[in-house]
Amino acid sequence: MKSSLAATNILIVEDEGLIALDLETHLLNLGYQIAGIAETGRLAIQKALASPLPDLILMDIRLKGDMDGIEAASKIIAQIDIPIIFLTAFADNSTLNRAKLISPFAYIRKPFDIADLHISIEIALQKHCSEKIIKQQKNWLNTVLESIGDAVVTTDNDGNVTFINRVAESITQWIKSESLGRPINDVVPLVDYYKKSIENPILQALRAGRGEPLPEGTLLITKNQQEVPVEDSAVLILDDMQHAHGAVIVFRDISERIAVKQQLFYQAYYDTLTNLPNRLLFINRLQHLVDLNKRYSNCQFAVLFVDLDRFKIVNDSLGHPIGDQLLIATAKRLQKCLRPTDTVARFGGDEFAILLEQCPDFQSVCKLADRINHELSVPYRLSSYDLFSSASIGIVKWQSHYETAEDLVRDADIAMYQAKANGKGRYAIFDDTMHTQVKRRLTLENDLRQAVSNNALIIYYQPIVSLANSKIVGFEALARWEHPEQGLISPEIFIPIAEETGLIVQIDQWVLRQACQQIKIWQDQFSGETKLGVSVNFSSYHLSQPDVVEQVKQALADADLSAASLRLEITESTLIENPELVAQILLELKILGVEIYIDDFGTGYSSLSRLHKYPISTLKIDRSFIHNIDSNTEQFEIVRTIIILAKALNMTTIAEGVETEKEIEAICGLGCEYVQGYYFYRPLTCKQVTALLEN
Repeated sequence: MKSSLAATNILIVEDEGLIALDLETHLLNLGYQIAGIAETGRLAIQKALASPLPDLILMDIRLKGDMDGIEAASKIIAQIDIPIIFLTAFADNSTLNRAKLISPFAYIRKPFDIADLHISIEIALQKHCSEKIIKQQKNWLNTVLESIGDAVVTTDNDGNVTFINRVAESITQWIKSESLGRPINDVVPLVDYYKKSIENPILQALRAGRGEPLPEGTLLITKNQQEVPVEDSAVLILDDMQHAHGAVIVFRDISERIAVKQQLFYQAYYDTLTNLPNRLLFINRLQHLVDLNKRYSNCQFAVLFVDLDRFKIVNDSLGHPIGDQLLIATAKRLQKCLRPTDTVARFGGDEFAILLEQCPDFQSVCKLADRINHELSVPYRLSSYDLFSSASIGIVKWQSHYETAEDLVRDADIAMYQAKANGKGRYAIFDDTMHTQVKRRLTLENDLRQAVSNNALIIYYQPIVSLANSKIVGFEALARWEHPEQGLISPEIFIPIAEETGLIVQIDQWVLRQACQQIKIWQDQFSGETKLGVSVNFSSYHLSQPDVVEQVKQALADADLSAASLRLEITESTLIENPELVAQILLELKILGVEIYIDDFGTGYSSLSRLHKYPISTLKIDRSFIHNIDSNTEQFEIVRTIIILAKALNMTTIAEGVETEKEIEAICGLGCEYVQGYYFYRPLTCKQVTALLEN
């Protein structure tokens, strides 16, 4: 027993010297060590705080000097955690009430029994040890509660706040000192999505034994009346006997999570440029209506597919920033035309889709399409440009045979292409014949792939004639497709298909090789025609190929043909799609000795101020300006201006599509050097050209 108590140091504070010595003797006999004896309050404080610290203090209340034992004990426990036992002859209520404020571990009246004192000391030491453990656990728990990322608030059984951690202070904007003792509904008031008050889960737990989770969309109203979205859990605080001693609510601010969720939703379902719904969200809404109409057939709706006409030219000539501004402005105009219940979405590029719900009749849909085209036709003022736009619109009305949203969009898309084919800037309503045409087009596309793969195309050569002596100076090589079942397919039909599918590059390459070889044959066969040249059309797709110059070199080498005999024809739009790259490629071709022609000049959007920057030798005036030039003053002036421009830039001109003698006289009088058209020759086969040259 003695050995276990050997480390216990006791400070004796007693003003009577004999009593102090007697007490010291008894304590030593009990196995305790004496940390010291003090007869004044100030000396007691000094010894209590000296190292090593005592384990317990026996404190008399009446002491020498100006400070009694209660005051001294108060100052000591304010600085160290130590058990204090009062030993005193005083037992009046005033003294007791003062002593109780110190929370002593015992209060023993003199004279005392040493056995009772021994018991009180042991109990005090054990109690102090237990309280230290409890305090350590409490401090550990407080540290944990203050460190976690969730807000924690506890209450008593009446629902009044007893604890609030820092996170809860931050979210509720209530500081701990203000919130303690307040009703939970004051500190953590909750409302639902519609701003209707919700019972706090703590009060539910106190009333029913458990709290219900907050509904989605719950908002906490802060002290400063801000709204914070939260989620929570609440449980009772139970003792070992399962008796409730309050409740705790743990909640968190989910503003960031909601913002991330909203951002992810936006990224998944909205177009970032126009802020319109994207294709996925549009399809979801449309599919919902399709499914709804399978059960309730009175919900009439229609889909419009809107595609801007000639948008690519704007994008390529003025740049993507201007193109983006045009798309944004178009989106706003489309929204302006619609009701709040309708949906307009951007599918990508220059394509938009509109879902019209609750259509009273189909005539109203057509009126809307007219209104949209009217709105889009109003000039746009973007940066320093005045732009004019139009749209081709495909319309499809829901019918019972439609099973999926994609089917409706597909047919609206088909109708849109029909509107473009009809002249652009208008709408077309889907019907079954369009679907048949699309299937026929797909069949034609597959047949074209096979024809290109099998080298089944043929080349016709249309002579180019000098107006100075009516002699043939060259030919334009024109690809033609003789379909095994449908006969000769117009290039106006199969060339657009080839461009859309990328087959145009293969076709251009094949025509280039064949034309070089054929013109070389004619040069060799007819020695007097060594100056004959051949023109080959190059699409913008072909010109963007990284090895296009090498392709031309190889074709010339394979045919043993002089580069001076080859002319490459490109359109104005090719010049503006990638001006720097095109200029570099054309320069390389010019250095090689190949001449560059601009085909269908006057129909594109090329800048005349930049035309001289390209190594162009000839402008081919589009047939639309030549037709009826003798009777159309406006066309006459356009052609005259083009010829004057060409001469100023040291270029020659070729008039395309010349068919009458009067047209010949008109362009001859304007100083045009060459012509190409039915007036002289139609496109001819190789055999026909050979026969022509022989004569």
